[in-house]
Amino acid sequence: MNYQRQIIIAFAMLIGLLVTGTVGYLVLEQDNPKGGWQLLDAIYMTVITLTTAGHEDLEMSDNGRIFTILLLIGGIGVFTYSITIATAFLIEGQLQSFFRQQKMIRTVDKLSNHYIICGLGDTGVHVLDEMLKASVDFVGIEFDEERLIHLTDTRDFPYLHGDATDDELLTRAGITRARGLVTCLSRDQDNLFVVISAKKLNPHLQIASKAVEDNSPGKLVTAGADEVVLPDHIGGIRLASSILYPHLVEFLENITQNQQETHFAESIIQQNATLDGMSLKTANIQEHTGLVVVAIRDNDGTFLYNPPGDKRIQAGDALLVIANQRQLQILHKLTGDAS
Repeated sequence: MNYQRQIIIAFAMLIGLLVTGTVGYLVLEQDNPKGGWQLLDAIYMTVITLTTAGHEDLEMSDNGRIFTILLLIGGIGVFTYSITIATAFLIEGQLQSFFRQQKMIRTVDKLSNHYIICGLGDTGVHVLDEMLKASVDFVGIEFDEERLIHLTDTRDFPYLHGDATDDELLTRAGITRARGLVTCLSRDQDNLFVVISAKKLNPHLQIASKAVEDNSPGKLVTAGADEVVLPDHIGGIRLASSILYPHLVEFLENITQNQQETHFAESIIQQNATLDGMSLKTANIQEHTGLVVVAIRDNDGTFLYNPPGDKRIQAGDALLVIANQRQLQILHKLTGDAS
């Protein structure tokens, strides 16, 4: 229902009645035996008639009394219509928004081991879409209410409206229970503030941050960000690579965007898992899962590509593979990863 249009119509009808009543009394009472009415008399009589306040009739003529009855009926109709529109607006607009927010808060309160996206702007919306493709639990935080409404019209996801730099809002987003946080606000100062606050509230949180200025990544890493991305820098590399290595870029784009089928994935070996302490040859991952381990990230952060069969894997190592969902689930059982 277009409440703005309905409210304008109700307001216009009310103004129309005020003008009609004033002009009508001036015309009908101009020949009043007790003396013609002045403009103030006509306005006064119109207002108290429309508001049903009760009044003396100012020695009104019979024609004036008949006009008053009609004006009174019209006034009651307009006021009834206005109250109906106002009530519907409150119930379906304000109250609906309130209950929707309460529902979101209850939904977020139930989340655990989830992700938080701070800022759903030009960069954040792509993070949002990737989270939706990956079917992981997350909550978005956005300050611009109009943008939030636009996003929720086209996507279904839990969100909180407010300033992501507010510690209280981060707490409401379940940061102490969260697994990771992505901050992609438009200003590096705000991203830095979020990183500091998030690390303070949850020291074990995995944090990725957007950076705008070239000199910002170092500061964000120092503040606690595990990964910092310069979108313009990444975009430049992507453009150059699409010219220099078109088939490789096509392959990477296809495999990273095709989340429902085969895609790049990782599985982290947990303490006392089946594969903990085994060599790759002994683990025989390909026979169990059909996967080939493309690379291993050791605990010290180094990558080993095309790892040999005698490579011993242990808790904390990340196995990087190209897998479909079924294969990845089998691998997670072997590594003990609850992702």
